[in-house]
Amino acid sequence: MESFSWSVLIGGLAFFFFGLAGARKGLGLVVGDRLRAALGRLTDNRFKAFGFGILVTILLQSSGATSIMLISFADTRLINLFQAIAILLGSDFGTTFVVVLLAIHRIADISLVIIAAGFFIEMIARQRKTKAFGSILMSFGLIFYGMKLMVTAAVPLQYDPVSLQIFAYLGDHPFASLIAATIIAAAVHSAGMIGIAIALAFSGAITFEASIPLVLGANVGTCVTAILAALNSKTEGKRVAAAHTLAKVIGVVIAFPFIGRIAGLMDILGDKLSDLFSFLDAGVGGKIALTHIFFNMALAVLILPLINVLVKLVQRMIPEPKERAEEEFKPLYLEKAALETPALAFAQVKREILRITSIAYDMFGNCLKMFSRGMDITEEVEKMQDEDDKIDVLDKAIRFYLADISTEKLSTDQSRTQMMLLSVTSDLEEIGDTISKEMVLLAKKKAQWRRIFSDDGWHDLRNFQSMVGENFDLMISILTQPSEELAARVYHHEERIDEVEQTLRQAHINRLHQGLKEAFDTSSIHLDILGNLRRINSKIAHIVRMTMSCTPK
Repeated sequence: MESFSWSVLIGGLAFFFFGLAGARKGLGLVVGDRLRAALGRLTDNRFKAFGFGILVTILLQSSGATSIMLISFADTRLINLFQAIAILLGSDFGTTFVVVLLAIHRIADISLVIIAAGFFIEMIARQRKTKAFGSILMSFGLIFYGMKLMVTAAVPLQYDPVSLQIFAYLGDHPFASLIAATIIAAAVHSAGMIGIAIALAFSGAITFEASIPLVLGANVGTCVTAILAALNSKTEGKRVAAAHTLAKVIGVVIAFPFIGRIAGLMDILGDKLSDLFSFLDAGVGGKIALTHIFFNMALAVLILPLINVLVKLVQRMIPEPKERAEEEFKPLYLEKAALETPALAFAQVKREILRITSIAYDMFGNCLKMFSRGMDITEEVEKMQDEDDKIDVLDKAIRFYLADISTEKLSTDQSRTQMMLLSVTSDLEEIGDTISKEMVLLAKKKAQWRRIFSDDGWHDLRNFQSMVGENFDLMISILTQPSEELAARVYHHEERIDEVEQTLRQAHINRLHQGLKEAFDTSSIHLDILGNLRRINSKIAHIVRMTMSCTPK
């Protein structure tokens, strides 16, 4: 009889979790760009949201990643609590995909062939997405090979006296099994915990009935990821985590007293399914997978009609906080958890860029107030500098956030998107600097010298600002929804504005020739304002070009 090997067990676990991580990254690379677009089409239809939850978790191979993503989206009001709960129910059901594969015992026997096939596809492929497919295939092979090693390591446990005592205790104390599985699943992965249970079952170390508390504990343990992510989130994010945990706990509380009956029902269903599908394992391992599927489907059937009730309950549990003193200005959308899926990380950055755009737009709209007669120049300057400080905070945060995305995870298109976002952020920051530094300096000079613009000169400056403002409006629309038609208008306006600036400069020179005192007194300030407004327009046009360069044709 072979002896138990810790090295084989640990190696099996390592292959298993390494394969899960690789599959998640590869699938995120292939389909991640479509996830946010699909999310944007969701409505309050609970069944569509449930289906989306199934899909996104199959693609990301992590209900934890899905829950973290939903916490982030709920915090930013991209989705509401109703939608988040429905998606999470689908997410829990989506985790059954890998579990079903694990229950097909024969896959483990060809795991090395799957790894080899994935490796060769990744090596010979030229296209990035084909390489990603090879990586995904190899990752699933590693999952199955890890399972095979765990089963091999677990076989001797059915003969070990100490192990037999432990398994006997857990079999007699299902609540202890539930707690142990919850802790292990929280530390690793719900699929990992169920994979361990299936490996023990394949080896004959545990009975089916003794495995059911392990399945229930694995389902509760997966909520810990969301709970940890929600600790630093806002009220909506905390509610999403609470709703997910509460739904799981309700399901476990209902199922726990009926473990014996569930085991009997799964025995019947398992036998019937194995008669229909010969490749499915009719033994304990297959029934464990079936229990996981049955639990999450039953939970969805129970909770989906009662989502509104659960929403109200969670809202009462976690009420909106009372208004606090103004908090330190900081990014709202740059969630660390989204970095694992570049497409989601880019979506968060775009939302933060729109915040910068809004600040820069207000600064631009108010920049000539500093030059108006009767305005408190000190107050206006302070406003501009405070707003520019906010832009600087967001600019720095975005640059560091984008730098945290490993270039190895990015496709060619995603690499271009990353550079585009950096460029757009930099251009917006330069617009803020142009106003808060160059324009502020000119306003201070005008106030210090006690000069005023001529009526014609002031009228020209306001009109020129208005023309640039039209391009600013178009740019915001393009950042929100890229449009070739709007971009063409921006490029046309750019050329027109350059021509108008030259015309306005000549008009100013003509006033100088006429000996107009106000024109003479403010000449350098007037011309520098025109130059700064034209420079801002150039940055606007560049932002549009960069945005459109990453827009699918």
